[in-house]
This record gives sequence, C-alpha cells and structure tokens, in this order.
Amino acid sequence: MTKQERLERDIAKLAEMKAHEDELRAAGYRYIAGIDEVGRGPLAGPVYAACVILPEDFDVPGINDSKKLSAKKREELSEIIKDRAVAWGIGIADNNEIDELNILEATKTAMKRAIAAVRSMLDERGLLSVGGEAHAQDMLLIDAVKLDAGMPTESIIKGDEKCLCIAAASIVAKVARDSFMTEMDRVYPGYDFAGNKGYGTARHYEGLRTLGKTPIHRKTFLKKFDENPETGHKPVRAEEGIKETAEMAKKVYAVRKGRTTGLFMNWDDCKAQVDGFAGAEYKSFADPAEAMAYLGLTDGAEAAAEKFSEGVRAYVDGSYDNASGRFSCGVVIVETDRNGESETTELNAAFDDEDAAQQRNVAGEIMGAKLAIDHCIANGVKAVEIYHDYEGIGAWADRRWKANNLLTQGYRDYVAEARRRINIQFVKVKAHAGNKYNELADKLAKKALGI
Repeated sequence: MTKQERLERDIAKLAEMKAHEDELRAAGYRYIAGIDEVGRGPLAGPVYAACVILPEDFDVPGINDSKKLSAKKREELSEIIKDRAVAWGIGIADNNEIDELNILEATKTAMKRAIAAVRSMLDERGLLSVGGEAHAQDMLLIDAVKLDAGMPTESIIKGDEKCLCIAAASIVAKVARDSFMTEMDRVYPGYDFAGNKGYGTARHYEGLRTLGKTPIHRKTFLKKFDENPETGHKPVRAEEGIKETAEMAKKVYAVRKGRTTGLFMNWDDCKAQVDGFAGAEYKSFADPAEAMAYLGLTDGAEAAAEKFSEGVRAYVDGSYDNASGRFSCGVVIVETDRNGESETTELNAAFDDEDAAQQRNVAGEIMGAKLAIDHCIANGVKAVEIYHDYEGIGAWADRRWKANNLLTQGYRDYVAEARRRINIQFVKVKAHAGNKYNELADKLAKKALGI
C-alpha cells in the first residue's frame, strides 16, 4: 500500500468513526465524551482510564484502537489529542484498590475520576454552565463497560474501533500507563516492566520467583502463583511437551455473566454466550471443580443455576395473528438486588395499527422494547438490559441499521430520547433457546392476542 493509499484509508476511517458523534450532536447533545481504560489484565500496576471530548472539527487521521498502533504513533497522537481536545482527563485506581474492590469496580472508579478531571478542565476553561449544570445534554460513550456517571451514557462493544472519542481516550490512557510502568521498571528492576507493562510474561514470572512481589503487584491476581510459584510460563521439558499440551487442551469454560450462566465444554459454545454481551464474565479451567467453584456451585452434579448480578433485565418478544392482522408484545422485567434475589414483573399488550402490522412479529418486539423502557423510567430504574431475539431491535436503536420506515424511525428516535434519562443496553439472544424468561415473554405476547 502506498503512502497516499494509507492516507486515503485513514481519512475514510476518520469519517466512519466520527459518524455516531455527529449524529448525537445533530440530535442536540452538547459535549460528546469518550472514555476507555487500559490495564485490566496485568499482574502489576494500576488501571488507567482516560476521558476525552474532541472538537466537532477534529480532522487528524490515524486515530484507532490503541492496541493497533505502534508505541511511537500512540505517543504522537496522544500529544495531538490532548492539545486539540475540548477537554481531557485521566483517572487511576492503584493495585491496592484493585485488590480491595475487584478489577471491574476499580476500573469504574478510575473512569469516574477521569470524568471528574474532564469536568474540572471544562470548568477551568469556562465551558461549563453556571454551577456545572446541563449535563443532561451531554453524552458519555464508553467502551463496553456500563457506568452510572450521573449523565446519559452509551456502552459500545469494541467502541475503541468504532467511535473516534473512545479511540482517542484509549490512546491517551495507554500512553500514560505505559509511561508509568516504564518508570516502575527503574524503581523495581528485574521484572521487565518496561517491556511487559505488568503483564504475565516469562521474564515477569521469573522476576517473581527470584525477587518476590513488589508493592505495585496485585495480590488477588497472584493467588495461584502463591500456591504454586511454578505456574505461569513454566518451562516445559521437550519430553513432557506432548503430554502437557494434551492436558492443557482439556478445558472447561465457565460463564458467570453472559446470555446463559453455566459450564461449557468448548470455546464455540462459550463464545456464543459472551460475544457481544457487555460486561461478560467468564474463565477457562483445566479443573472442572475450580470452574464450579468460580460459579458458586458446590456439587459437581449440580446444574449451573441461573444467577444474575445486581441490575434490571427486560426480556421482550412479539407475536402476530394472521387472522385478525393484530400484533402484540410480551415483556418480563427481572429486577435483581445486591443479594442476588430477583423479582419479576410481567407485561403485555395488543395493537391494531394496520401500517405497523406489516412488520408482523417485529412490530411486537419494537413495542415490547418501548413498553419495557416506559416501565423502567416510570419506576425510577437507571439502567436496563433488554434481551431480544430480532437483531433490528438493538441495531436500529444503536444506529447500526438504517431505519427505513415510520415504525423503525419512530423507535430509533424514541430510544435516543429515552437514553437521556436511562442507560439502555441491548442483548441479542437466540430465539426459543430455552431461556425461561424469553419463553415467558413469548407466551405473554400470544396471550395478549388470545392465541
């Protein structure tokens, strides 16, 4: 590829990544901030988050997911981003907070600190309304993580590849954390922090074996190492290679948070449960007993129970009656408290709209999503995950599909307006896959039509 071709490619990518932010500005949002973190997986060091608001006319090509850029390119772009940004900020949660809170909560803490830093910079630059109000007119775009930020948010899977401001935040966070870990290499030599940035490489594990842990190591990430220091990039003698490789291949996958909670015997089945699911939690294990302990199961014969983390989920489905030309929706709201106790609410409704009925079951799913959102807003819910079996329900709302009729256009605009008041995530599920809440939503929709 020639230099000119690369430039043209980067310019086209820039326009593509700005599209969603441009749509949000056109919809009336003031500041569009992107936020991303780096450093969730390392054995040592803090997790960093950066929040960035880019100007509408930002025209620097080459911005992309920080992992896809060279270190030199990231450093160049980070300086440009910070220089031209409307505002930017960095938040940090150190290894002690990670051990105390867990990595996800520490990540959210770092993100909130980054947001606070941005608000402080906006205030210093005279860009906030009096008293810092009017945040309801702003939007925060987040890479995958769901966050209660006191303002409208949108969580986007692989956001650092799709949204310019999130990609910019990923670059700023990555450069800042890499610089910190390089400095830590001088403070704590022998672990190759400058090279591995705290991740579990062979040289890092060798440093742990010979020198022990440093004050910046994450103790909760090294429990297995403490039990057996020979774990982690353990050298394998040639004569043991075939045997050990075979043993490593015998894995079981445990999904603690996903479309379905449970044990899966191959990666494809596990991937189906977690791919595209915001906040998925899963691990692979060589020992099934450890996998069951991870899920909170005590009996190897016990089936993986359906367990939810705290939050609100809405399962929606639609139905259509050929005889009457009417359509309907069924909704099951599942509210789970911090103790894991869940309560359900069942809703359904039937409709006589002749034009909308041309969309048949899809019209019902659209109305089901709206009914679920209306219920949540009316009951003061701040965030909801909506499970649906037709791709368009999430794709129209997230503007991945073009809305080409009055029904879908009205639905798209409805969700955009609702997101000013509530965090809404959409999760695509397989139709009639045996999930009891999906099945109940389907029955409720049919019941509304008397089917």
